[in-house]
Amino acid sequence: MLGLGTLALSFFLLAPSGASAANSFAGANNYYAYALPESDRITLLDGMQAAGMKVLRTWVSGQTAGQKKSDSVAVPDLEANGIGNYDDTILNLIDQLMVDAHARGIKLLIENSLQAGDIYGRTYGVEGFYTSSVAIDAFNQRITHILNIHKNSLLDNQPWSELGGYIFGYEAQNEPMIFDQSFYLDHLSWICNSALQIRNNVGDTNQLIFTGGGSAASSVQSVFFSSSCAIDVVAVHDYNDDYDNFMSSAISEAKAAGKKILVEEWGSLAPSGSARTANIESNVQKINNYKVPWFYWELITNPDPGEGQDYEIEVNGADWSTISGLADTTAAITNAAFDFSASLAL
Repeated sequence: MLGLGTLALSFFLLAPSGASAANSFAGANNYYAYALPESDRITLLDGMQAAGMKVLRTWVSGQTAGQKKSDSVAVPDLEANGIGNYDDTILNLIDQLMVDAHARGIKLLIENSLQAGDIYGRTYGVEGFYTSSVAIDAFNQRITHILNIHKNSLLDNQPWSELGGYIFGYEAQNEPMIFDQSFYLDHLSWICNSALQIRNNVGDTNQLIFTGGGSAASSVQSVFFSSSCAIDVVAVHDYNDDYDNFMSSAISEAKAAGKKILVEEWGSLAPSGSARTANIESNVQKINNYKVPWFYWELITNPDPGEGQDYEIEVNGADWSTISGLADTTAAITNAAFDFSASLAL
């Protein structure tokens, strides 16, 4: 959700293909969690821990203050001062978030949100970001900086590539090329090539590499299941509630390829009430039927401001008991379609 694309770092671990005795699990999205005041950040993580959620997905993306009417602070993007001119403020904040999350049994899925208005879009254009060899090289250097040049000073100055106990996996971009489905289908190689750049930086195969998701069924493309594509996990983003149209065949294809499927984004529109509760419950029931994990979009720590595409749920607020209870239900599912247990290990 939110924007044209995002470099995501999600932290997953490879496991054998096929059904296993492993349980399923739930997680959540909050794209600006690192920018929240400490008390709000802890409220978010404590709520997730109480609900048994295992992964928080957030973005390497500069933000203005007051996201979703929260008390979040303004944070510059990693390259706000120019491509290749790195300001690690945002990475330092995520360093703290990963430590706080780990203390509550939660790992991060980290993603880089590059949108039309950022420096890459201004320099190369939205399509140029995916096609210009200069842009691709610069973005690859950004990936290397994030994963190996930056060090977490709170964890013995280790690079993120060596912090598999804290990081679940990585994504090069959130919803790459979703702005134009024809362009997306013509440039799927960008996703596989960016995944290879991540893997070349991260030797630990328990830190998984994700596709970044798409629009419902378009999230699933045969090229992602190829042995030549460095993707480990196909991330499904579905706000159409139409999993039954494609999930069964996608799971079979993933198992055959030794890869995985995860519902990385889904949400139910506000306002709260019986209709929304029923929709939330219906979505989880559908996903649970396939025994794959899910991450809700999104959890926040203040009353829902009702902005734009309004899927937000406040921790300890309206609809919290519904989503947290369903997370427990998902965690109780045995013989999950895919075994993520090694990646979840702290």
